[in-house]
Amino acid sequence: MADQLREDALAALSDQGSFKILATLDENGAPHLTPKGSLRVEGDHLLHWEILESSKTNRNLTRSIWFDKQVSALVITPDRRAFRFELKPIRNVINGKLFTKHYEEAAAKFNGRGIAGVWIYEIVSIADQSAKTRIAEEAALHPYFKHLDQIAKKEQ
Repeated sequence: MADQLREDALAALSDQGSFKILATLDENGAPHLTPKGSLRVEGDHLLHWEILESSKTNRNLTRSIWFDKQVSALVITPDRRAFRFELKPIRNVINGKLFTKHYEEAAAKFNGRGIAGVWIYEIVSIADQSAKTRIAEEAALHPYFKHLDQIAKKEQ
C-alpha cells in the first residue's frame, strides 16, 4: 500500500496539470504558502527552482536547514486527488552542472529569465489528502464523532 501511495503521489507530482504548493515557516513560525510549478521528482529527491534569491521562501528554506525544520508540499491533481509531502530541505544548489541544467531549462521557459537556485529535498513522508481518503480514515479512527444530523432518524 505504501509503495502504491508513493507511486501515485510521484505520478501526481509529475503531471503537468497538477497544482503544487510549497509551505514554509517564517522566523515567527507563521506559514508561508506559495505555488511552485517547478516542483518535481529527480532521482530519489524532489526539487524546485527558486527564482529570486531574496524571496521569503528562499529565506525560510535557509532557516529550515539551519534549524533542521521540515517543510510541506501539497500537490492537487486535475481530478482533485491531493497528496501532502513532508520534506527535509537538503541544500540549495547555486552553481555547477545541476544548476546549469535547470537554469537553461528555466531560461527557455521564461523567455531568458534564469533562476537563483535549485532547492533539493529528501522525502520524509507522503500522505493522501484526498477528501474521500480523509473521510474514510477519520470514520475508522473516530466512528462516534458524527454530527447530529448524520445520526438523527429522518422523520416521515
